[in-house]
Amino acid sequence: MSTIGIIVNPNAGKDIRRLVTPATHTSDVTKVGIVRRAIVAAAEAGAERILVAPDTHRLGERAAEGLDAVVEIVDEPVTGSRYDTIGAARRFWKEQAGAVIALGGDGTSRDVALGWPDAPLIAISTGTNNVYPSAIDGTSAGAAAGYVATGAVSIDLVGRRSKRIVVHIDDADSSIDDVALVDLAFIDADFVGARAVRDPHTIRAVVAAVATPASTGLSAIAGRIHPVDRWETGGVFVRLGDGGRRVRVPLAPGSFTTMDVAEVRPLRDGEEVTLTGRTILAFDGERDRPVSPAGSVTCRVESSGPLLIDVENTLIRAARDRRFDTGTLSSTGEQHGH
Repeated sequence: MSTIGIIVNPNAGKDIRRLVTPATHTSDVTKVGIVRRAIVAAAEAGAERILVAPDTHRLGERAAEGLDAVVEIVDEPVTGSRYDTIGAARRFWKEQAGAVIALGGDGTSRDVALGWPDAPLIAISTGTNNVYPSAIDGTSAGAAAGYVATGAVSIDLVGRRSKRIVVHIDDADSSIDDVALVDLAFIDADFVGARAVRDPHTIRAVVAAVATPASTGLSAIAGRIHPVDRWETGGVFVRLGDGGRRVRVPLAPGSFTTMDVAEVRPLRDGEEVTLTGRTILAFDGERDRPVSPAGSVTCRVESSGPLLIDVENTLIRAARDRRFDTGTLSSTGEQHGH
């Protein structure tokens, strides 16, 4: 059966940065509306099975209420943490979903990639920093997911392999592998604390796979010095500190700070960067892993991330194939076709 999966992060767009910056709040009502439109459009496009991940706010369940589409709230544990997204993505992989729609920010997209590295993904921005996901209407996202899942539009024609930062950590008799989709930051701090990176003076270095001056967050540091497009191979390494160059950067929406730049270096696809010593690693803008003074971190940018579905291209191809047609009228007014 043609299957799509939908993940909505109830915590995306609601972190502490809304207390200290003019970042936009993405309400539950808004998210429910996006998911509801996606479900209706996916069914309209022919999806036979629509799997919705459970969440602590019951957003998916509320979106599916009263709809005729075949919607299944998957039986997965709900913890209120990022592991809900990781588990849902892994479940959709097991269920052989033809497309996944995820509502959230960069961190949510990363969690999807951790659960399903090759996910055929439509990432809808509802987070704080939205470099990886895009502002896509739920109706368009659902329709595109449906056409890809049914095979009416081939994923080979509209899916494009995104980048990721592959991270290897050697520390205190342990070895850990991890990934980021947008940026990896090295933070000078003693403990993880609040996940959002708020103090610019604690940022030691940033490795960015996507660095655009139009973005907000840690990747914007690199984006305002050495832009790297989403589809351009490789990335950029930036080391902060005294170096004679100073740039203004929006680390949070509507909030600018001055950053001192010591080194800027473009990175080829697969080129490794190694940093040693005590640090806190922030993946896609969220502090996550502490590294001891004896530890080392090696990372590289690869074109091995999820398959991002081009929604507009999908719908254009569907239109050219007359997927939206319902038949034609004869001169007598009689309808022919399906």
